[in-house]
Amino acid sequence: MTEVEHLLDTLATSAPALEYLSLLGNQACPNELVSTEKDEDDYQRYRYFVLNKLPNLKFLDTRKVTSKEREVASSRGAFMKVVKPKENKVRFSYH
Repeated sequence: MTEVEHLLDTLATSAPALEYLSLLGNQACPNELVSTEKDEDDYQRYRYFVLNKLPNLKFLDTRKVTSKEREVASSRGAFMKVVKPKENKVRFSYH
């Protein structure tokens, strides 16, 4: 389970009627504010994943939730975790 998944599960349990959430600037939100390696596709997958976990949201970050996003989130959002690849621990030695 990822940290954002744990956060969303906690919010879903403790605040199931939550309608407004912003994680901008937080490591959990994959956007250019946090990492230059993230792009709009990463951010959209994150939105679908969050909306799958918190279906009552009306606004996520700075944007209103659309009916199309709700549709995708309910059908495929659970599979859209944005995970970072594990760091390669291989060390190279030059002689």
